[in-house]
Amino acid sequence: MFPSSLRKSVVMATVLATALVATSCSSDASTRADDGPAGPTTTAKSVKLPDSIPAGTTLRIGDQLDYLKTVLNLAGEDKDFGYTVDYSAFIGGPSMLQAFQANALDSGFVGSTPLIFAQAGGQKITAVAGWASEHGAYGLITAPGHDDIAEWSDLKGKKVAYQKGTAGEAALLQALDSAGLKLSDIETVDLPQTQVSSALQGGSADAGISVEPLTSLLQLSDPTAKEVARAGEITDRSSFVIASASTLADQAKSAALADYVARLVRSFKFLRGHPELIAESVYVKQYKLPLDRANEVVKQAGAVSFVELPGKIVAAQQHLADLFVAAGEIPSKLDVSAEFDTRFNDLVQQEQGS
Repeated sequence: MFPSSLRKSVVMATVLATALVATSCSSDASTRADDGPAGPTTTAKSVKLPDSIPAGTTLRIGDQLDYLKTVLNLAGEDKDFGYTVDYSAFIGGPSMLQAFQANALDSGFVGSTPLIFAQAGGQKITAVAGWASEHGAYGLITAPGHDDIAEWSDLKGKKVAYQKGTAGEAALLQALDSAGLKLSDIETVDLPQTQVSSALQGGSADAGISVEPLTSLLQLSDPTAKEVARAGEITDRSSFVIASASTLADQAKSAALADYVARLVRSFKFLRGHPELIAESVYVKQYKLPLDRANEVVKQAGAVSFVELPGKIVAAQQHLADLFVAAGEIPSKLDVSAEFDTRFNDLVQQEQGS
């Protein structure tokens, strides 16, 4: 179990992992799409960086633990917007999707899993930009004394702790599939991410799914904890800027969103050359990791870059959605190409210098 002084950091770190190392947030699995998707948006004109934005424009953005604010601030891109940015704070994907459902947000960011569940729920939300790190953050942690588990294939017949309907389950589903196993080949121990540690130490699970910086926090409190494998699919490493259909149809809000996305792209580009800012400002100051471990976590994640949508993500996203269907987490097959809007691609590539 984590010491009480670390519990708040554990909760916050779960959200951090959805973005800093590009993993997915949790999402409600009880939704269903009414209409079949028709593929990605390709008919809309490419969005350009606006020369001006109509006075009085407000862009309502869903943030998670001030991540977007932090990225922009570290890069000096949080000044002179020329429009009002109205942030709302969330912890995880479900509450943000609910806010979109209530028309309380124009844009925000989520990972692969809530993007799938938004589509399954028939929400008119698409990803307009996305970024991915070089390496994944979710790993397989073994309980003390379980030297018989050294890789994903060793999980057959074992009790595995993870939280259903979350990015952790997504990472597990894909890792099991890569090892020729199904969810039915393991014994599920469904727990909140914050309780995986106690399950391992208490013997109620043989292994568990952990994520940085939770893994480092666990190993600080229990040096016997071993990470024996990591998930590495692009869907485990990706996050997406999402926008509602009404936002994209509004010329003023769409122009503001173009400016905001451009700022994010430039911010990530700046931070690729200054990884120490992430290590010091986030992992050390917020999550109390030692500086050497903080630097190692950032190094392990690798560079974060924006990617073309849907690009190579769509095949991996489709496979993940199919795995969720097979696991009974969503009710019917999806065509995930409908989750992506391509109109911001040229803008992203221009600002990233690719």
